[in-house]
Amino acid sequence: MLHLTLLASVGEPTFLSSAIAGGVAAASATVIFHPVDTLKTVLQDRGSSSAGRGMHAVRNALSSVGARGLYRGVLPAAFSMMPACAVRMGAYETFKTHLLERDWPVPPPVLIASASALSVVVSASVRAPLDMVKVQVQAGSSPSAIAALRTVASAGGLRSFRALYRGAGLTLLRDVPFFSINLLLYEQLKTAAVARRRRTSSLEDALSRSTLLPSEAILLGAIAQGVAGFSTNPVDRLKTIVQAGAAPGVKGALASVLKAEGVMGLMRGAGMRTIWIMPQGCIYYPLYELVQRTLNERRAPCDTSPERLIE
Repeated sequence: MLHLTLLASVGEPTFLSSAIAGGVAAASATVIFHPVDTLKTVLQDRGSSSAGRGMHAVRNALSSVGARGLYRGVLPAAFSMMPACAVRMGAYETFKTHLLERDWPVPPPVLIASASALSVVVSASVRAPLDMVKVQVQAGSSPSAIAALRTVASAGGLRSFRALYRGAGLTLLRDVPFFSINLLLYEQLKTAAVARRRRTSSLEDALSRSTLLPSEAILLGAIAQGVAGFSTNPVDRLKTIVQAGAAPGVKGALASVLKAEGVMGLMRGAGMRTIWIMPQGCIYYPLYELVQRTLNERRAPCDTSPERLIE
């Protein structure tokens, strides 16, 4: 039976500590790997006929944006990820703790996936408009974040609001399964790694045997991110097309992709998305664990109660 570890040895995660850790980790990973995200966005925004395939498509995309253009949109990307991920991780840890503490007639993985889905919905109001601005800049639809916002504001009233949240439904459709797969897989891999070390390690310190080593967090983070990123690429492709303004809506984007490229066109950019997102997990999860643990230790330095296992 699956056991999920709640680390009470360094104090329970709070909304604030999880939010700070999530924001710092997300901003760091986003800035470092933004060039790959830019190439992925350019590839997804263009059809196969104009961009080519494989490495030829990557070379064409790189030549079109240039070296300096790889960091185009990095500020809106970082500013969208930091507050959105802060809210999401704070909400996730809060929802997860409350759900796992109650006696629900469902297995823990379902509760973790539910906590993740709820946290994505909470953070969507922050991420969706900023994500739209980022895509506009990366795809070249707007020269800067300010220009993108001015274009949206020029519509006026309700039209501006709708333009700002264009693609928000697709963002939710992508992020709910992405983060549910991501966090659930990471939590289960983490639990298995901790249980294995508990059986084989001779360390006496409970905290050392109950937390991931940096190398473990790097590996598990990469696996969780990669699997989640690759499997949700079809929705990410449609979202990019809609937000870049290449199609008026989901139906139009889907129809254009299927007509021009077939079903496999939905996986266009999947390799680049996976290459971009897997290394982010190598940075995000170790940094998230480190910052959260540091904040919790400072908040409750004398709390050395043993860990709790929830079946």
